Amino acid sequence: MLKTLAALVQSNRYFYVPFFLWVLTGGTLLSLYSKDQLFLGVNGAHCPLADILVTGSTYLGDGIAFGVMLVVLMIMRKWRLFLVGAGSLLFITLVVQCIKHYVNDPRPILYFQDPAILHIVPWINVHSGLSFPSGHTSTAFGMFSFLALILHNKKWGFLLFVLALSTAHSRLYLSQHFFADVYFGSIIGTLCSTMLYWLFEYRRSQTPGTTCLHNTVITPPAGIA
Repeated sequence: MLKTLAALVQSNRYFYVPFFLWVLTGGTLLSLYSKDQLFLGVNGAHCPLADILVTGSTYLGDGIAFGVMLVVLMIMRKWRLFLVGAGSLLFITLVVQCIKHYVNDPRPILYFQDPAILHIVPWINVHSGLSFPSGHTSTAFGMFSFLALILHNKKWGFLLFVLALSTAHSRLYLSQHFFADVYFGSIIGTLCSTMLYWLFEYRRSQTPGTTCLHNTVITPPAGIA
């Protein structure tokens, strides 16, 4: 069973290697710097163009993008992949919401005594509660890790990781979350999608006459593979 998981990670190393490096780097930063330092270091680096670009990247994790991906799988009649993807989204949502309501941490706008030190984009509604973990980050990493698993060209995995990480960055940039929120959110999203995909694949591999999910991958259109 563990060999199946190891093979899955190995075959999708373009996503998982940078993800593991991110986990190590993020954990190191959390141990070296305070909550305030990490947040203000990211939030304080801003410019008008970035305001627009980051607004776009944050919506990759709002659940709509994940829903669009599921609709595409339905249209393509990839029913098994649709079920695994939908299960991943549901699993991530349940885990994140349970932790959010249990921890009930304040967000930056409520945490800092002087909200004026925050960079706030005027067209974004900044929330004040249920900060930990970041739902947008969890959803983005869940979706992009799932895409890395099902795409035929595994080299796309690196770009998918970068897109997921851009969503994590956007949550600090937009004053919605702290570094720990997005760090653990990225781990939750990736683990939920990977473990569910792995369990489905392992179960199918034990059933005679069936093919594994990784044999029903999505092939990108010609010219972008």
